[in-house]
Amino acid sequence: DGGDNGGGGNIIDGRFDGAFLGGLSVSRGPWRIDADGLWAAVGGDRAQNPKLTVDVDVIYVHATGGRKIYKDLYVTAGVRRYALTYDIKLGDRPNFRRKPGVWDPLIGLGWHHAGEKLEVHATFDGGGFGVGADVDIAAALRLDWKPVKHFGLTAGYNVLYLKASDTVVEKTFTFTQTLHGPILGIGFYF
Repeated sequence: DGGDNGGGGNIIDGRFDGAFLGGLSVSRGPWRIDADGLWAAVGGDRAQNPKLTVDVDVIYVHATGGRKIYKDLYVTAGVRRYALTYDIKLGDRPNFRRKPGVWDPLIGLGWHHAGEKLEVHATFDGGGFGVGADVDIAAALRLDWKPVKHFGLTAGYNVLYLKASDTVVEKTFTFTQTLHGPILGIGFYF
């Protein structure tokens, strides 16, 4: 019995199956490479009729290479990958599984000032160009404080805007997403 809400019900068994977030930056002379990625797996079950099971994997990868053009200013090019893998089981029906995602080419600018104890990083890149997403724009500001030689703390803020289209069963769905939030972490410097 779905009750008055059209078969809806509460997810009573939510799951966080795991996550990984990491990044790497390498610079030498006028060249710089930055890469970061995220994988997270979540899900939930509803035991009420109709029984529902949902599992979702989220994948995000961002990599850019840059060349210094003036003092601490870099011009960059790279790629960003977004993907979801979802597996939905409703009652006795067959599983519904898809993996929509986009690969977006990017161009941008980066400002990277590296001091002995403090580094400042500001980036802006955009892309998509209809190859993956229609529009893909991101900006970030990050401070790295290195109180000791090979260890530091990082904090900042990141904003990401995405507009993309997907065609399913001959219907085009357009979605927009704005994500933003703080960046906190630890760093190892060599």
